[in-house]
Amino acid sequence: MKEMKYQQVGDYEFPVLKQEESLPNLTRFGRMYLKHLKENYKAHYLALLAENKLNEVLSMDHQMNDRYNVLVKQLMEERSVNEELKEKDQMRWVQEMNNIKNSAEETLFDEFINVR
Repeated sequence: MKEMKYQQVGDYEFPVLKQEESLPNLTRFGRMYLKHLKENYKAHYLALLAENKLNEVLSMDHQMNDRYNVLVKQLMEERSVNEELKEKDQMRWVQEMNNIKNSAEETLFDEFINVR
């Protein structure tokens, strides 16, 4: 049988159950999802942390970034937001791009964060 290691906290000794793995470098979507888990699903977050499965769940970060880029390109094509519009009317182009980015983020949150 393995020998247990203990960590002393004040007057008490707690067993050291597992070594924590460091989190991968996350983009904003990964950080938002992690924050969402910590705030809204604390028990699920702690269970993933205890089982060392948090990194597996956060691997969807790259999928979210790829999906975001695809959504932005699709919405730009649908709304005819291109370099020509940028040259003609910069303020309208900026407004459209901000709207597109916000729509893409909202769609991502509905697809990935609110579902899980």
